Amino acid sequence: MANYRRRRWRESMTVRLDLNGLLATAVGEDGLGPGDIAALEPELVRVREDICARRAAGRLAFAELPRQDVQPVLEAAAAVRGRFDTLVVFGIGGSALGARALDAALGGAATGMRLVVVDSIDPHAFGPLLDQLDLRRTLFNVISKSGETAETMAHFLIVRDRLLRELGAVDYKQHLVVTTDGEQGAMRQIVNDEGVRALAIPAGVGGRFSVLTPVGLFPAAAAGFDVEAILAGAAWVDERGAAAAGTLADPVLALGGLLWLFAARRHKPVVVLMAYCDHLAAVGDWFCQLWAESLGKAIDLAGRTVEWGQTPVRALGAADQHSQLQLFVEGPRDKIILFLRVEDHGDAIDIPAAYQDLESVGYLGGHSLGELLNAEQRATELALAKQGRPSATLALPVLNAFTLGQVLYLFEMATVVTGALAGIDPFGQPGVEEGKRLAYGLMGRPGFEAKRQEVEAFLARKDPRFVV
Repeated sequence: MANYRRRRWRESMTVRLDLNGLLATAVGEDGLGPGDIAALEPELVRVREDICARRAAGRLAFAELPRQDVQPVLEAAAAVRGRFDTLVVFGIGGSALGARALDAALGGAATGMRLVVVDSIDPHAFGPLLDQLDLRRTLFNVISKSGETAETMAHFLIVRDRLLRELGAVDYKQHLVVTTDGEQGAMRQIVNDEGVRALAIPAGVGGRFSVLTPVGLFPAAAAGFDVEAILAGAAWVDERGAAAAGTLADPVLALGGLLWLFAARRHKPVVVLMAYCDHLAAVGDWFCQLWAESLGKAIDLAGRTVEWGQTPVRALGAADQHSQLQLFVEGPRDKIILFLRVEDHGDAIDIPAAYQDLESVGYLGGHSLGELLNAEQRATELALAKQGRPSATLALPVLNAFTLGQVLYLFEMATVVTGALAGIDPFGQPGVEEGKRLAYGLMGRPGFEAKRQEVEAFLARKDPRFVV
């Protein structure tokens, strides 16, 4: 019986959200008082009811993923493990960051294929990567819901050509798994025409909310990670929310609501996710896309120009205590710091007792690196509080598939809560689309000739005096 099926184990593995660093009792006038929290609670009740209604109507597709049938993903992964040594994922944005976050966080437990996530079209990065691969022992997972993603399709075309030349028109297809829309799009047409193996991205789930779909789960399963435990962790977040006595006892509502409150009412337009665990650094990259692309919107749901958003910044402790922390402690008071803390880092690496005659060195002896890392986090939390700088902490008992699933899903749901409070749609990305269309024009895609002309006119207007 898997551990996550035991309620007592789930409770022992619960990720806890500590909000004390946001309160006036901790940081003074920049923190929240009882009146602020009381005023927020009716708003959170409204949002909770709205989210429940959207889920009941099937309009929040990603929220159903924790209870999905994951068997097709497990079967697809089992079919390729042992046949290949390396899985190369081609994707960009949400089609890459989720898989990379899973691999970075859980890679120490991998028992399957080596996972390489490729989202760069820089030839100086991509060329050497291809040269290092043994194509006969490599599987390529091409991820694009639309099948129009220029960067991903370019990777696919280059690798397809090499596979065709080395393996032939029949065998090359055995080295491809395509993750795309289940019914339409250019990539789906290629799948249907050429008979390539494919996994479907569920309808209604956008890229940055897709880590718990085959986009993230197939690479994770191929690498040997426990994807059922990841989903169980996500489901545990829902279960805790349903059982919560009040809105602030639900970590989803509490986190999303308080981040919105500080952004909208306390002039904190920056949220720093600072992980005190190297394995969680890539979760910071994933979070930055989720938060920025979901919440950075010019128009609200009423059609008004609001230009709303909260800028996410990734930091890594303890390294960034020696680079960014000076700004966080003494710079503009425009930031919320959200710590990711792991209570138990696993196998202890003890610090030897030496140089006992040197007080500035000898005190470290008898402690461990994990103990030092957690002490650094606590010290940073207090250093911020002493300067009136708000922070909150997400504490993982240990880092495993179950706790990671909680963190990822908690952030996704908190994004929806913040978007609802801000009155914006967290699921579109209109600001991204224009850049895509202009690039299509420059690359000669039919139907985008006007966009090419627009870029050329823009370049022609540049004043050479200001190119120095």
